Amino acid sequence: MEVQQRIMSMVSWVAQVPPTQICLTTNFKSDLDLDEIDVMSLILQLERWFNVVLTKEEVERIETVKDVSDCIARYATKFAA
Repeated sequence: MEVQQRIMSMVSWVAQVPPTQICLTTNFKSDLDLDEIDVMSLILQLERWFNVVLTKEEVERIETVKDVSDCIARYATKFAA
C-alpha cells in the first residue's frame, strides 16, 4: 500500500467517515469538520506510524490529505510505491 492510501485510511478512521469519502483534495477542516486539535492529533499519529518528524512550518501548511501525504512521502521514502 502506498503512502497516500495509508494516509487516506488513517484519515478515514480518525474522522470516522467511510474511506470512499476521503480523497487527496479532502480538506481536514472544511470537508471533515476536524478542529485544530483533531488535525494535530492526526498528524502526530501519522508521524508515529511512518516514523517521521515534520517541521513546524510543514505542519502549519497542511490543509488537505495531499498536503500531509506530500510531507510524509518526502521523509518516508521506504513506504512510497
